[in-house]
Amino acid sequence: MPSKRSAHATPRATPAEFKEQGIKLTAGVTRSPFGDCLIADSPRGICHLAFFDAGSEPIAIGELHAAWPLAEITWNRTQATKLMDAIFSPASPSAPPLKVLVRGTDFQLRVWRELLQVPPGTCVSYAMLAAAAGRPRACRATGSAVASNPVALLIPCHRVIRSDGSPGQYRWGAARKRTILAWETAHPDFHPEFTVIFHSRPTDWARRALSLDFARP
Repeated sequence: MPSKRSAHATPRATPAEFKEQGIKLTAGVTRSPFGDCLIADSPRGICHLAFFDAGSEPIAIGELHAAWPLAEITWNRTQATKLMDAIFSPASPSAPPLKVLVRGTDFQLRVWRELLQVPPGTCVSYAMLAAAAGRPRACRATGSAVASNPVALLIPCHRVIRSDGSPGQYRWGAARKRTILAWETAHPDFHPEFTVIFHSRPTDWARRALSLDFARP
């Protein structure tokens, strides 16, 4: 699948960085083309990006704390705005790419990895995604993995639709999903460059942390 977006291999994070999720995060609320969002950045990259509606900021903050209960969080709205600007503004050739860190089960990581192969302006069905992830009969589990995506937009779970062509549900609202899809169609040059680190999260996942890069054919 042709794309201007590229990814880069990165060194794996050390178990000490993630022991009991005791990691330092910088987080903040900022605006995006699709409404308010909460972004959290770790030493290894953006680890949380979630949209929320007016009046739902406390819920969004609670979800971040639930995802990283032992993290030390520093709140910095300016840094959050800089991250959002970096996503939507072309980087200079000398600027390093954005980094993204995602944690999940082996199957979740396979699903999210396949999502990264779906170019902007196109969509796949849950059945197609399940097959690409190696479990063609696991449409429900695939849908659950899609809904568990911790980094909205960059891990493009909004590009998954129902087999009948209808948009279906979206963790951050069906209306927002339609807006994002329409925006991507109208902005074909939107190809943010970023590095992704995937971390397997079994029962004792910290000892088995994996760093995987994704490559486009």
